Amino acid sequence: MKISVIIPSYHPQQHTFECLESLKRQTLASDLFEVLIVLNGEREPYEEFFQSAMPSNGRLLYSPVASACSSRNMGLDNARGEYICFIDDDDPVSPTYLEDLLCVARPNVIAASNCLSIFDDGHTEQNVYSQEYERCAGRGVQPFIRPKKIFSVPWMKLIHRDIIDTRRFNDGFPSGQDALLMFEISDRMDKVQFTSSDAIYYWRQRNQSLHRMSDLKRISKYSRLAWAYTRLFFAHPCKYNFYFYLTRVLASCHAILARK
Repeated sequence: MKISVIIPSYHPQQHTFECLESLKRQTLASDLFEVLIVLNGEREPYEEFFQSAMPSNGRLLYSPVASACSSRNMGLDNARGEYICFIDDDDPVSPTYLEDLLCVARPNVIAASNCLSIFDDGHTEQNVYSQEYERCAGRGVQPFIRPKKIFSVPWMKLIHRDIIDTRRFNDGFPSGQDALLMFEISDRMDKVQFTSSDAIYYWRQRNQSLHRMSDLKRISKYSRLAWAYTRLFFAHPCKYNFYFYLTRVLASCHAILARK
C-alpha cells in the first residue's frame, strides 16, 4: 500500500459526497491507496450515508469524540500506507492528484500540489497557497523552508509516514493544531517538490462568519500557539530550523494583533 488518505468527517453533507467521488475518479490504481474515513460525533444517520458513498478501497472508522484532530489521529493509528495524505471531507481533488503527488514524493521529499479556493457556486480563486505554488513550483526539489506558507496546513501534500512517526495532532488545541503538528514534524523535514499544475487540491470556502472569534479568544489561541512553538524549539534547538520557528511565532503575533 503506497498511500493512506485520511478524511475526518463530522455531519457529512453533499460536499462530502463530492470529495469521495473525486477519490473514486483518481488515475492512480485503487490498489495503491486506501481511503480512511473517520466519522466522528453522531454516528447515525451518517454511517448509512457512507455505506453507499464509500469507495471500494475505503474503510470507515468511528470516533465518538467530535474532533477533526482526534479523528486524524485515529486515521494515523490505522493507516497502512507508506505515505500519508490528509483531505478535509468537503474538499475535492483533481483526478491526477494522488498519482502526481506519488510521482515526486520520496522518503525525504514531501510532495506538494497546487491549491485553489472553491466556492459553493463552483468558481475557483487563488489563495495564499496557490500563490506559493506559483512562486516555487518550477524550482524542482528545494528546501522545505522555501515554500514555508504551505506548512501551516496538513493537506495539499504527501508525507512519508516516517516523518510523522508517532507524533500526533494535539487535541488540547481547539484550533491551530494543524500548524502545530506541521512545526513539530519539521525536525524531520528536508526537501519539498511541487507536482505539475494538473494536481489540484480544492479548498472549500465555508461561511466565514463561522470562523469569527472574539479578541480574547484570538489572543488566547495564538498566544498558546506561539508558546507551544517556543517550547518545542527550545526543547530541541539543534533539530529545528530557527528561521522556520521564527516565522511561526511572528505569524502568531501578527494574528494576535489583527483586527477583523
